[in-house]
Amino acid sequence: MTPKSPPAVRGRGNLVAFTSPGGGIGLTTLMAMCGLTASKRGISCALMDADLRGGGLGVLLGIEHEPGLTLQDLNAPLGHIEGNALNHELPQWEDMRVLAHAPWLGEDPDEWELQAAVKALCESNDLVLVDAGRGDALRTIPELAMARQVVAVELSALGMARARSHLALLSQARNRALNPQSASDGDRAGTGIATDDPPLVVGVEPRGATKRSASSSVALREAIERFGDEALGPLRCDPALCADIMNGLGIRSVPKSARQVVGELADRIVAPAPQPRAARHRAPKTKTRRSRS
Repeated sequence: MTPKSPPAVRGRGNLVAFTSPGGGIGLTTLMAMCGLTASKRGISCALMDADLRGGGLGVLLGIEHEPGLTLQDLNAPLGHIEGNALNHELPQWEDMRVLAHAPWLGEDPDEWELQAAVKALCESNDLVLVDAGRGDALRTIPELAMARQVVAVELSALGMARARSHLALLSQARNRALNPQSASDGDRAGTGIATDDPPLVVGVEPRGATKRSASSSVALREAIERFGDEALGPLRCDPALCADIMNGLGIRSVPKSARQVVGELADRIVAPAPQPRAARHRAPKTKTRRSRS
């Protein structure tokens, strides 16, 4: 039974695919931080690893030794997986269900098993964030091709050039999925499919760049000119976070340097977080003059 989606995601589809033109840009970390932000807003969120070339979501989060299913354990002989049953068998990270790819544990899942897992997670969670790597899975799984797209782009000349062809790939995958045999708009609304929203482009500062070279790199303004107002950033590398991930400690929290960008991205995907009581609009205090007697 499909749960009733909260107002934050109702009508927009609850499936979001994260892709990037190249590897090593921090795409999986961005997805995890976005999920962490959404989860703190009271939205039940699931993270899925559909990057069969890379994978390792469980390792990045530091939960690779936790009991639970991975993509290597999927079994969907009839192309269907029951959502609540899958949720129950998955490991958790910060109250989020995680379906990771662990190629060292067995063979890769078949395409229909990946598709069944996507549908099952969308049935049993308010929001499903999928790391699709360079977008290979979008060519074979229509649900991912028609989902809301988040694209991480390196703010460099090479990164911007690669982004053009990558966005064209996303458009082609979506056009192939939207054929006469596809489900109607009414059917897609209940399976996590989003509307025709443009991709959300997140500009990432080149890793290892010095402050001088970073300031002279491709500006975010140029990214906005190329990709429209849906461009966010720049997302800067946090040394402490990188050290935690490299040491297998996972992501403890969203670093201060990334909170604004990640928060804005979460706002585009779900409803903005309510402002704290002290930050809401208040009537300005008026000073009263004492009358001299």
